[in-house]
Amino acid sequence: MPLTPTEPLVLPGVYQFEQGASINDEQWFRFTDAVKEAFWLLPAQLRPYKQLGFDMNRASELFDEEGSVTFNHKDGEGYCLNPFYLRQTLSDNFRTYRKVESQRCKQDLFVRIVLVLLHNLCPESYYITSSCPQSWHFAQRWLAWNMDMFTKAPEKIPASFVIPGAIEHLLLVKTSGPGKQVTTEEWEAISGIEFWLIQQHNC
Repeated sequence: MPLTPTEPLVLPGVYQFEQGASINDEQWFRFTDAVKEAFWLLPAQLRPYKQLGFDMNRASELFDEEGSVTFNHKDGEGYCLNPFYLRQTLSDNFRTYRKVESQRCKQDLFVRIVLVLLHNLCPESYYITSSCPQSWHFAQRWLAWNMDMFTKAPEKIPASFVIPGAIEHLLLVKTSGPGKQVTTEEWEAISGIEFWLIQQHNC
């Protein structure tokens, strides 16, 4: 359906999450284990960076001893954006509300995967929203394809939004497997396809 002036397009790649409760140790272990697995199943070019923008070579670098997940991503010019940060324990010493603008950069898929895993493995701990709920769909399909995980999206995805099967297959093949190479141009094409599909369904 074409866009109308009363239905402005909201760009994907902006995520907001607010912690409502601490995560118990069993849930946190399952979550961190799944995030590590996802890290290794992604092509290296789609993996996150350390907080200061250096390459991250081990999944364990995502976590610290205080029970938090921290990583960064870069824009098209190679500059670090606002880092992703979440905690296991709800604390008055840390701001519970977070906003991450990955701006459809190469680490955007990993951000989505982590948030979908958080929503499913640590239920009711965080309230998660996206500037475009349709963007959860591909992360869900990636988890089903690579990790046999059938997940719920953090928000309701409009029923009208569908990624055609052949297109979805191509996107999954290209973004799955540590041996795959994904250039900046290829990621821009992948992101562009998603964006075009979202435009057709009134994000």
